[in-house]
Amino acid sequence: MMFLSINTATDICSVSLYNENKFTTLSEKNTKEHSKYLPLFTKELITNCKNKLKYIALCIGPGSFTGLKIGSSFAKGLANSLNIPIIPINIFDSFRLEVKNINKYYLAVYSHQDYAFSCFNNKANISESHCNKIEFMNEYPIFGYGFPKRLKVVYNEIIPCSEKIGILSLDKIRDYNSIDINNINPIYLYIEK
Repeated sequence: MMFLSINTATDICSVSLYNENKFTTLSEKNTKEHSKYLPLFTKELITNCKNKLKYIALCIGPGSFTGLKIGSSFAKGLANSLNIPIIPINIFDSFRLEVKNINKYYLAVYSHQDYAFSCFNNKANISESHCNKIEFMNEYPIFGYGFPKRLKVVYNEIIPCSEKIGILSLDKIRDYNSIDINNINPIYLYIEK
């Protein structure tokens, strides 16, 4: 099965083309120009095979408001033009693939100032995602991305990528095959007061 996977939730613009068990990825790190790289990468990857695409796997965040908006709008336009579904994937689900043998931990993506998008995980439950002060994530290990050195946050870095979004989409294709793509939206989080 051939499909496209997109992750624009952070300062990394990552696009993968999956064909059966193989994939090709193009990415740009440390960028705020997702609207520049996303169409270029996609064009390069699908030029000769766009009519063979079965769906688009899309990271819906949480993460950068602008990056998510660009990725979502682009994916919806492409999916509409090809008449294929979008499979939405939470970035924290992709991060979870990297965490082994730890029962309680936070997954987080740096937001701004001293805030992060985060969720708490333990063996039995996963909390909803929130935008909270980083200082509130001090009881358990943090796995995440994008924390500036100046904040001195001790965390295990997980690099966001379209490859993991694509892997997770394989288990969800049946759930989203008939969902109207206009009902698939990014996860925008705001500071809780």
